[in-house]
Amino acid sequence: MARSNAFRRVVVAELIKLATLRIVPVTVVVTVVVMPVLALAVDRRAVEFGQVGFLVLGVLTAATEYAGSQIRTSLTAVPDRLVLLAGKVLAWLAVATPSAVLAAALSPGVPVLGAAAYLVLIGLFALAVAMVARSLVGALATVVTLVFVASPLLGEVLRAAAYLPDRAGAVLYRPGPLSAVTGGLVLAAWLAAAFAVTGSVFARRDA
Repeated sequence: MARSNAFRRVVVAELIKLATLRIVPVTVVVTVVVMPVLALAVDRRAVEFGQVGFLVLGVLTAATEYAGSQIRTSLTAVPDRLVLLAGKVLAWLAVATPSAVLAAALSPGVPVLGAAAYLVLIGLFALAVAMVARSLVGALATVVTLVFVASPLLGEVLRAAAYLPDRAGAVLYRPGPLSAVTGGLVLAAWLAAAFAVTGSVFARRDA
């Protein structure tokens, strides 16, 4: 019971951190408003543009504390790094899940469950990358380059590009070279690998 209460406090603390970052509610509101507007013009492709907000939120959840070295304070309060990481993930899910569902539900022509699942999972991938990068700019540049530059270019020349995390996950809300089940499993595998690396690096590396 004591450990459960302690973990609950970690999650609440992470939620408070997100709520007090002005850019977080702004990003959520802009994404929820803009994605439905885009859907009127480009249908399901609105999710491609809407994912920017979730990539940003994932990076903010993980990397903001490194910008001012506040991570040291967090680690002093929560010495168990994996518990702190888990708290960040749950706080992210608490913010991202309703935001993704609302954005998808308001977007005409967008499958709600598939699009929401994709947005949450791709943002979670960004969170894992940011925990390793420990830099807002570096992490955001990495995930944006992967999703909006490398992935489209590789998709033009390599069939194997269908197994990149964003392209595999995209079949959750639109037709693609993989089935929805296969694409979901591939994205899940990317997440499992990313968090295995993230957990190992975060547990061992100095703050």
